[in-house]
Amino acid sequence: MFKIIGLSRSNINQITQVDFECEHQLERKRKFESYKKELIERFNKKQEMFFGFVEGRELKGYVTLKPFFPGHKHCEAYWIAVKKKYQSRGIGKELMRFIENYAKKKGFRKIFLYTNEKMKGVRRFYENLGYKLINKFPGYYGFPKDNTAVLYGKTIGKMCDRVRFP
Repeated sequence: MFKIIGLSRSNINQITQVDFECEHQLERKRKFESYKKELIERFNKKQEMFFGFVEGRELKGYVTLKPFFPGHKHCEAYWIAVKKKYQSRGIGKELMRFIENYAKKKGFRKIFLYTNEKMKGVRRFYENLGYKLINKFPGYYGFPKDNTAVLYGKTIGKMCDRVRFP
């Protein structure tokens, strides 16, 4: 049986292990310590909420949510990672459902996320969860110009009723 829990800085080594083992398509040569350093910086900024998928005693994946994004009651699914050996088992889907429900309970109306245009499997994953492509941003990530970010969005909460004028 699995559970999804809030993660804190005390889980940094476990979270780093997930990032290290997820085999991110564009970062296969990074070292454990570089992932850990980046995660410490992210925790220090205090801009993300971390949630982890735990089965037994093992953290198999995690997702983060930034409770702000341009627009009224918008948030951002900032990062998701699942260890390679557990991918395609529904863990990512469970994590995304969890943060969507969490965000909805907190009153957010829309959730957004960025990914890389080249990551076709990841894009299909989000599209299968109901995310719609909004825009493309060439050079967004600050390295090679052919490296294009894509923005996806999904409505998760009720939209305000339109005011009718006589």
